[in-house]
Amino acid sequence: MIMETKKAATEVKIAAFGESDIMLIFKAIGADVFAVSDSTSTDAAGARLGQLVSEGYGIIFMTETVAARLDTMIKYYSNQPVPSIVVIPGLGKRNNYAVNQLRTAIIKAVGADVMAQEDTGQSNKGKEE
Repeated sequence: MIMETKKAATEVKIAAFGESDIMLIFKAIGADVFAVSDSTSTDAAGARLGQLVSEGYGIIFMTETVAARLDTMIKYYSNQPVPSIVVIPGLGKRNNYAVNQLRTAIIKAVGADVMAQEDTGQSNKGKEE
């Protein structure tokens, strides 16, 4: 006798958290959108992140300008199994927070900084001498 077992697919709640100009993209794919502005205090943004976690959101997309203000909380949650916080660049001023987080994750996984730029002395490449 062969028994089949099926795992029930679990639904993961997805949130997008950041400046309203980029949140429309996430609304279009069905994510729950939580817009914040530059005038939103760090305490209020932190409270919103805590609320999203307590409400069971498994994936939280967050713009880097908001993430930079909530760095301590993000580092705490990065050591937890849930949620997965994905930092994305916003449409405004870039602060490289997303790139730095990616670099840290790669170093943790690989044990080396594969994104490091080497000075190869080819800065004049393509210029005629």
